[in-house]
Formats: sequence, structure tokens, C-alpha cells
Amino acid sequence: MNNKKTKLIVLTGLFAAIIFITTAYILHIPTGPNGEYIHLGDSFIYLAACLLPTPYAMVAGAVGGALSDALSPGGAVYVIPTLIIKPLLTIFFTSKSKKLICTRNVIAVFLAGVTGLVGYCIATTIITGNFWVALLDVPLGSLQPLGCGIAFIIFAFALDKMNIKKRL
Repeated sequence: MNNKKTKLIVLTGLFAAIIFITTAYILHIPTGPNGEYIHLGDSFIYLAACLLPTPYAMVAGAVGGALSDALSPGGAVYVIPTLIIKPLLTIFFTSKSKKLICTRNVIAVFLAGVTGLVGYCIATTIITGNFWVALLDVPLGSLQPLGCGIAFIIFAFALDKMNIKKRL
């Protein structure tokens, strides 16, 4: 295995761990009756999508998010939806830009947020068998992508100031 491939695998594992920790333990604020909560994990999925090639970012998001669900009380029911939804959040971003903050990645924050909201609304509908229960979670659930989008912009701005893309 070459050095570049090894570096990508290590960074993918590192991002999966960061996503798990920031989803499960850092700023874990419950928001709804169906077990939803606000966390910073998605902002690190966005960062992974800006720093890693898409397939690697997809793996990091899926593994980190699913581990958090699997180890959260009552969250195991969301493991399979998370394995599907979190990788989808990464497809809107680009890692090919010289900076993390670029037009495509700023637009991607909004697209990923909507994708996550719709994805988990569909998942909750399937799990509960009731669309209205899932729809009730959307207003408070929209705080999640909003908060992660703001956190991503702050983190990405700081990392751009440190020229992180050149250092990796």
C-alpha cells in the first residue's frame, strides 16, 4: 500500500472517531420526542467531505454516525437509516478546491442540511409508521443542520487560515 492510500485510510478513521465523539458526547442536546438531538457531528462530516475524497468521507460519516446511534440509548433503531443518510450528506461538497470555504461548499451546507432533515423524516415515518409524528420533529430538528452549518463555517474558516489543505 502506498503512502497516500495509508494517509487517506488513517484520516478516514480519525474523522470517523471525531464524528462519533462529537455526535455522541460533545454538545448532545435532546430536541424531540423521537430521540433526536443536536450535536456537532455533522459539521465534522462536512469537514471530512472537504478534506477527503468522497468515498472516504462517506465511510467516515457512516461509521461515526452509526456508532453513535448504536451506542446511544434507544438510538440503535436509527443505525441503518444513518448508514444511508450520513454518506449522502458528503456528496454535495468538494475536496478539490484549494480552500475549505468555497462557493460549492457553502451551498453544500444547505443541501446537506435539507437532505438530513428529509432523510430522517422519512426514516422516522418508517420506524414509527406515522408521518405526522415525523413531521412534528422537523421544526426542532432543523436546529441540527443550522447549528452544524454555522460550526462548519467557523471550523473551516479557522482551518483555511492555518492552510490545512496544503499541510495534508
